[in-house]
Amino acid sequence: MIDIQATRRRLEARRDELFKRTGKIQRDLRQLRDQDSQERVTETENDEVLEGLDEVERVQLARLRHALERLEAGTYEQCERCGGTIPAARLEAVPETALCTECA
Repeated sequence: MIDIQATRRRLEARRDELFKRTGKIQRDLRQLRDQDSQERVTETENDEVLEGLDEVERVQLARLRHALERLEAGTYEQCERCGGTIPAARLEAVPETALCTECA
């Protein structure tokens, strides 16, 4: 059995951290770019990396939000694929998971 309050705090803290990071990435992407063509190439490459990071973190944010919804609904420990119980050790290691070890 998991500690629901501690799990909620952990998920919310991770969600908030990712939300701040995605905000910083968005601010960095909106910055004015250097007009020097050589600098522009480097900045474009950096923007591509930032966009990739932003996408990964947005997916992670969605998973965290979904985990919080499942926690509220009382289905946090239930695998969404097979309906079995997600082991506590797995939830501890990957708190946003929606799948048991076998289904993952």
